[in-house]
Amino acid sequence: MAEDGFWSSGLSSGLALILNGEDKTVNSQKNRLVSYHDDFGHKSLERTLEYIFDLPYRAVGPVTGSLDATLVCSIIKRCLPELPSMLDSHLQNRDGICVFGHGCRPVVSIDQSSICGELRIISPPLLLESLAIFSSSRANACVWKGKWMYEVMLETAGIQQLGWATISCPFTDRMGVGDAEDSYAFDGKRVKKWNEEDESYGQPWVAGDVIGCCIDLDEDVILFYRNGVSLGVAFAGIRKMNQGLGYFPAVSLSQGERCDLNFGARPFKYPIEGFLPLQEPPCAASSISQLLQCLSRLLEIERMERAEATSVEQLRRLQRFVPLEDIFHPVADAICEELFSILDGEKGATEYIAWGPFLTFLMDLYGLHIPHDHSSLDKVVDVVLKFRSSSLLFQHVIGALSYGCKTASLVLTECPYSGSYSYLALACHLLRREELMILWWKLSEFEFLLEGFLSWRSPNKYDLQILMPSVWWPNSCEDVSHESSMLLTTSALSDAIDKVLTLNADSLVSLPALYLQVSVFLYLDFLLHEIDFRRFYKL
Repeated sequence: MAEDGFWSSGLSSGLALILNGEDKTVNSQKNRLVSYHDDFGHKSLERTLEYIFDLPYRAVGPVTGSLDATLVCSIIKRCLPELPSMLDSHLQNRDGICVFGHGCRPVVSIDQSSICGELRIISPPLLLESLAIFSSSRANACVWKGKWMYEVMLETAGIQQLGWATISCPFTDRMGVGDAEDSYAFDGKRVKKWNEEDESYGQPWVAGDVIGCCIDLDEDVILFYRNGVSLGVAFAGIRKMNQGLGYFPAVSLSQGERCDLNFGARPFKYPIEGFLPLQEPPCAASSISQLLQCLSRLLEIERMERAEATSVEQLRRLQRFVPLEDIFHPVADAICEELFSILDGEKGATEYIAWGPFLTFLMDLYGLHIPHDHSSLDKVVDVVLKFRSSSLLFQHVIGALSYGCKTASLVLTECPYSGSYSYLALACHLLRREELMILWWKLSEFEFLLEGFLSWRSPNKYDLQILMPSVWWPNSCEDVSHESSMLLTTSALSDAIDKVLTLNADSLVSLPALYLQVSVFLYLDFLLHEIDFRRFYKL
């Protein structure tokens, strides 16, 4: 190593990296990006790369020659050696669970041998429908200590018993979860909890609700949550179990009832602090999140370029970076190359990443309300679509957006852009792309996903009480001061509903037009290139 602290990467470009051991967690912005030129007289390419990859000042030495993806990949691999990093420490302690399956990281799913009745998988991985009068099943995982949870999204709001049961709990065409000893369930249709006998508990549920089923074997209690809000302790003093003979997630559905089970293959919609998912999250999650943060910082430079500098400080900040057009494609291509390399290296990680870090990144980038950042989103999608594995990633993104439309609720503080608006707006923009529209159209669950885009969750009386805590009408006994509060509330709600309904109507108008475009495209392709037309329609 040279005396000045430089070391050569061995690349023909002459890239040199300075790794001086500085703590990257320290806020180093005061020390870097201080002018358009660094101490050596170079332009700010090196300082810009340091900003994008969150590196200490002078971590990147002089870059000679043209910047390409290979060069940037070397920075990622050398300067971010923690990629791929392990899971956060709070997810590593998973003592107290046994998953019955094959491989070192078996998948938590329905135990087919436990099914009583008839359960059909409508959409993978675990969207179930009961075809029998009463169907029950357990998962292939049990817990005997610790705090664990899974989520159930209600496709229908009829009789369903959701909860936990031991392996000794008998399932019949009349008995399900909660109908026997060591078996505990919540049913929001009848608003009862079940453990051999029934008792009033919780709130009535509606289609689109997400029910959190939690078991705390440190305190020996079972709790349920509706859309992230606790319904209170349902059962206390539940019996301790021995290792390997614990409590299994279990559900019972009446005929025609449907629910979507998430044991942790996707990030939870409403994670509960202290409770772990039954399915271990992929190791790739932390690494992918870091890479997407780098991509966000890259696009932040573009947003600064697009915005007019209205002050000396804004102008100075913008001048710290090289123009985005000089670095966008090499840097973005390298980040995506590393991202897909990590995804391809861990089986089953794509679904979790698409529903979690990647969808969050896209929504933050596009914006939750008007004005949306179409330019930045289009740039990212263009780069991502270059990679072969992107089809599977976007397939899961489309599913996640449809799910988001079903489960979103109106929130007054976000009016008039709450509810399903943000999910639907992003979906409409993405599906204007011919390749993504064709990808969606070819999916076996196309119609099911379309139904999700055109759905939104209706509030029950408890939701309405939160939305409208103050009510008043002429000659009512309520305080007259409630009148102005109620008028503001109803006005905000009306605006929010109008936004969602307008976007739904626009979708109904625009989607058939897109279908027609796709049909014409496929037909012309068939005529001009004599392709096998059947592969598009799976005939």
